[in-house]
Amino acid sequence: MTAEAKKEADKAKKQKPREIKFKCQRCQKEVLLKEMVRVTRFRPVLIVCQNCAEEMR
Repeated sequence: MTAEAKKEADKAKKQKPREIKFKCQRCQKEVLLKEMVRVTRFRPVLIVCQNCAEEMR
């Protein structure tokens, strides 16, 4: 294995998974998927950030 191939293999191992972001349907801010909440009181169901979900209560 060449030095260049080793560098590429190490780089592939070190890559972190990308964080997925969505846009809140209420405030239009990009928020991580972990911070998104379903609000089932409305039809169709809203997918909003935690901050907006608390404000809607």
